[in-house]
Amino acid sequence: MNGVTVDLQQNCIKLTYTERQGQFLAYIHQYSIVNGRAPAEADMQRFFQITPPSVHSMVLKLERRGFIRRVPR
Repeated sequence: MNGVTVDLQQNCIKLTYTERQGQFLAYIHQYSIVNGRAPAEADMQRFFQITPPSVHSMVLKLERRGFIRRVPR
């Protein structure tokens, strides 16, 4: 490394999210492993038993914060 040292703890970006956002991220991750693709918003709506606008809002928040990204169709 050419004599350069880096303190990884100081240079890491701390990603924080709410408990609910963490639940969505965990669901998306596990769903993707089991099904080989990301869940549709309707899948998340059924699983969390919440309204479509609530799911969409959460997806947008997670995208804005860089936790997930949409793949173009």
